[in-house]
Amino acid sequence: MKLLPSVAFNDFSGSAGNVTARKTGDRTVLSTRTKHSKKKTTYQAATRCRFADTVRGYVDITEEQRQGWISLANNLGSYHTSTGKEYSMTGHNLFVAINTYRKICGKPQSDIAPPELKPSNYIRLDDWWLTPEHIVLTGLGEKENPNDVLYVEMYVAQSPAESNCLDKTVLVAICPNTDWGDIDLTNAFIEKFGTPLKIGQKVYIKICWIDSECGYIKYYSLIGRNAQETSIERNAPYFPRAKITIDQIDAIDEDSLIEYFDYEISPGSKFTSNEIVSRYFEGVSAGCNFLHYGLLDVFEFERSYQYSRGTAEMGYQIQCTEVLIRNGFTNMINLSCRTGGLPRHFETFGTYYITQ
Repeated sequence: MKLLPSVAFNDFSGSAGNVTARKTGDRTVLSTRTKHSKKKTTYQAATRCRFADTVRGYVDITEEQRQGWISLANNLGSYHTSTGKEYSMTGHNLFVAINTYRKICGKPQSDIAPPELKPSNYIRLDDWWLTPEHIVLTGLGEKENPNDVLYVEMYVAQSPAESNCLDKTVLVAICPNTDWGDIDLTNAFIEKFGTPLKIGQKVYIKICWIDSECGYIKYYSLIGRNAQETSIERNAPYFPRAKITIDQIDAIDEDSLIEYFDYEISPGSKFTSNEIVSRYFEGVSAGCNFLHYGLLDVFEFERSYQYSRGTAEMGYQIQCTEVLIRNGFTNMINLSCRTGGLPRHFETFGTYYITQ
């Protein structure tokens, strides 16, 4: 501890026992001394093992491979870590940095330096919810690079006075894809931090698109906001998206088979965006009939006429398919060909008006 030459508390700074004092202007502020837990978590152990394995991996590569990493590091000059710090780069440091993020993304160690470094990218965001029940980001869009994944770190401030916490974020999720431009981090957050958010808690998020094959983090979006009951951008309550997936439906008989079903309707003017793959075995004229297990009330009687086509073995024959969804006394989905080649194996996708 550090004691200034006085016995008065207003001239005391430092720590004594479990009490810490600090000077703020003319005031002396007393607080409980923080004690760090010495317990090692599974996450800490996994992170340290992954890092140690990657460091040792550099020793095992050939001299020619090592020179490749050194050459790439010299061209790079400096490197930004996920905490925003900049370092002069060496071949060893670059090997460890790239392969650490590759392993986080589920990729094996790469002994050979990549021909070029593809830096991570910022995200775009439409709206987002930080509530005790939902941590959801919308409007992220779909990835342009098939190797891209969303890399997400988070941290929850321990008190209202805690600030500048972007260097304390920890990995929460790697998302290979979005759900039509959205990601739901609710379960990942609880799994990482052990408890839901509380209203008023400040949450820090670090997020970017990263090429999982390259593993180079340079640009990322930084967000820090307090949890609240409504969305951050539009102050809107959270409503689940009105969608149907293949897990919610089942065939009535053996005359038809549903292979893929991802269907969504807009909350305002009725539009549907969907992708459906189905197959007839018998009764083409009657269409494919399926039961669903109950949908949101926004679904009532939804009908859309959609372009569809046969699959490759059907020669991509063009047809018009009626997609009809009933939700109420009859929980049924019907897919019927209205004109065209009547291929038994077909697919339809796109955005269409819904009619009554």
